[in-house]
Amino acid sequence: MESIKLDEIREFSSEKLIKKQPLKTDKVVYNTFFLKPFQILPFHRHPATDEVFHIIEGQGEFTVGNEQKIVSAGATVYGPAATFHGIINSGQKEMAMISVQAPKPVETEFKENATVICPVCKQELIIKDNAGAGDEMVCARCGAHLLLMPSDKGGFTAQQA
Repeated sequence: MESIKLDEIREFSSEKLIKKQPLKTDKVVYNTFFLKPFQILPFHRHPATDEVFHIIEGQGEFTVGNEQKIVSAGATVYGPAATFHGIINSGQKEMAMISVQAPKPVETEFKENATVICPVCKQELIIKDNAGAGDEMVCARCGAHLLLMPSDKGGFTAQQA
């Protein structure tokens, strides 16, 4: 029997989130994620794989498709197959979460132009899947009210509202 203890594999980096796969089979994958404050798991999807996240400690702003919600320790979030999803650790403390993917993912697609930079605090933020020019959002880090504007390079930029 395989077993793991989260405390034994716990690891944080100031440079980027840490992802580990301590358990996987030919049918399912168990991931662990460790994020320092304001680090992100980029907006991505698995075309044929569901993913269920469970927050162990900390809090984060999850984006699944067109919905955004702040969740904290004890919460579980479902990311259906083929739906873009991502998270930012929006708290002041470290965040640990697990995810289970089934069937085992064959492919992961990252969405281009899925983030903007807050002009006030320079935090990278995930935007909703259906975001449009003129939409408003609030920075998870500094609380600034932002307005999405079209970018010359495709996607959006954010300016203070």
